[in-house]
Amino acid sequence: MYLSHLHIRHFRSLYDVTLELKPLTIFIGPNASGKSNVFKALRFLHDAVAGDRLEWQAYDSQIDDLVWYGTDEAGNRPETIEFDCDFRSLQGRPLGTYRTAFHCAEYITIDSEQLKIALSADSPELSTFLHREQESVSLHIGKRGKPLKRPSRLKAPSDRTLILREEGPDLQMDPARSIYEHIRGWRFFDVVPTEARRASFIPQYPEEVPPLANDASNLSAFLYALWRLQSDDFDMIAEYLADMVGFPQNLIVEHDADRGGRNARYALIERPFGEEHPIPPESLSDGTVRLLAYLALLLGDRSVSLACLEEPDRGLHPRLMLHLADILRQMVAPTSSEGEQDVLAPQVLIATHSPEFLDCFDLREEQDYLQVYIVERDAAGKTVFKPATAKEFIPWLEKYRLGEAVRRRFIS
Repeated sequence: MYLSHLHIRHFRSLYDVTLELKPLTIFIGPNASGKSNVFKALRFLHDAVAGDRLEWQAYDSQIDDLVWYGTDEAGNRPETIEFDCDFRSLQGRPLGTYRTAFHCAEYITIDSEQLKIALSADSPELSTFLHREQESVSLHIGKRGKPLKRPSRLKAPSDRTLILREEGPDLQMDPARSIYEHIRGWRFFDVVPTEARRASFIPQYPEEVPPLANDASNLSAFLYALWRLQSDDFDMIAEYLADMVGFPQNLIVEHDADRGGRNARYALIERPFGEEHPIPPESLSDGTVRLLAYLALLLGDRSVSLACLEEPDRGLHPRLMLHLADILRQMVAPTSSEGEQDVLAPQVLIATHSPEFLDCFDLREEQDYLQVYIVERDAAGKTVFKPATAKEFIPWLEKYRLGEAVRRRFIS
């Protein structure tokens, strides 16, 4: 399953935006163009569906800055934020849609909510699972997955709580629960190297690998748990880092339990100095720390269904950008196994303003799983997304790399 279609209305600079997404989607544009508002909108919806309740309630304090600042066609400032999300299989089969609208006045309330799902792999038709208009809720499909002749009526738990949030963890219908789990797995990463260098708390014998924090502040704990519980993934990260950067020979982790502590810490073994002099995180460059964090996320964090990466190319040498692009390419390009059980890593959305990073991709070769949007603001302050496709820009792409076409403003 991946998020194939996204429609957002009235969220910040996203006045009325429709995006067709692929397993890898890149938004490129200047600062303040609004590309990061896509991530903020997705995080808003994620927090409403499956986030921490206190974090969700905190949006009330931001309410005046969440809604589009301008006025609509009637001269009024909008009071609703709306989302339409479509989910598909890699083969293009519709799996479900989730639509919801939030009313933003003194505080945020739920205006409407609708979840449609595919009841079988044989039918392209989607059936309404639940429908909500303010406090009125109707359930259209029974526990056995058959449409109800007369939809059952339910009472909404609260005008501030989504039905999917309330019922999602206990849903018995696999298609409906899959959509809830997908949204719950949305993550938003902007690595902060100073935080990612810190030692972090974890039991000496962890029972599970914790999700990687959005700023990578628990990178030490994450790598330690990965080393304990998913050693193959840990070794793969170490190998990729060594191949990409050159000097690192190995990645090591340790726990300070023997000294009465409760924290884990990572370090690098570099070829010239050997194991006697491990290189601590404080001595690593910001680019190396960011690269390690993104490798950990993409190769080791199995809790992620969709990863939004804020400028992952920041601080990277162009050669390392090529390596990062190769990792992303390997992660999202579908590889066949049996039937429709194709192997797919997290869907990845990237915001960047680096044409050099875009140069690492080829729309003609990768259009099956890569979508690129050129992002700008118009005179009214609305964010505009221009899709860059191989067919449309083939005259320029025959002569220039994709990033060069952006630099020269052939794609604009």
